[in-house]
Amino acid sequence: MNEIFSSQAFGIMLTFFLYLFSTFLYQKTKFPLFNPLLMSSILLILYIEIAKIDLHTFLTDLSGIQLFLGPLIVSLAIPVVKKIDIIKKNFLVIAVGSFVGAVTSIGAVLILGPLFGLDTEIIMSIVPKASTTPIAIEVSESLGGIKAITVAVVVLTAVIGSVIIPILIKLFKVKDSRVIGLGLGSTCHAVGTARALEIDPEAGAISSVALVFTGVITAIYILFL
Repeated sequence: MNEIFSSQAFGIMLTFFLYLFSTFLYQKTKFPLFNPLLMSSILLILYIEIAKIDLHTFLTDLSGIQLFLGPLIVSLAIPVVKKIDIIKKNFLVIAVGSFVGAVTSIGAVLILGPLFGLDTEIIMSIVPKASTTPIAIEVSESLGGIKAITVAVVVLTAVIGSVIIPILIKLFKVKDSRVIGLGLGSTCHAVGTARALEIDPEAGAISSVALVFTGVITAIYILFL
């Protein structure tokens, strides 16, 4: 019986089910902490712990899910195409904003990491936190980081940012879609872009481009580390 519950087919089905359930819960409540990515991750962790599933085997069986990461990022081109005129008009603003966001994120880790006594391996795992998962994983591995830590930090960065940034937007009454899009896209990648689309379609389009720029800039920046 345990073999069935730890099988690849069951694991993939359970992961999709938990994400759909979390999405339904979030859409009904709009409660920030019910973010589908966060909620489904917590539920999946609880299942693994309660069912006493071997984590290494479970992760190995679910490795095929990573194939969806590429198409997910490519699909973000849809809001970009719909708002292409706005992207062209604000291209320089988006490029500069993404550059500043990426460099600030990396610089903060490199400066604060040693101050908090983190090992080099941990620091290198956290450095690409502002990039989307596929890019972050590649960057982390090339720097000698730990893949599992990188994925966890990227997810936490996305979820925390997508919760806090909208609150700040309301608090400071930010109306400029460029600021909203850059803020979410350059720090919270795909999750932030989804949140930006909920706030404003133009912000979502800008966030999609900022997400890509931030990832590319991060990948280039690590060549000098």
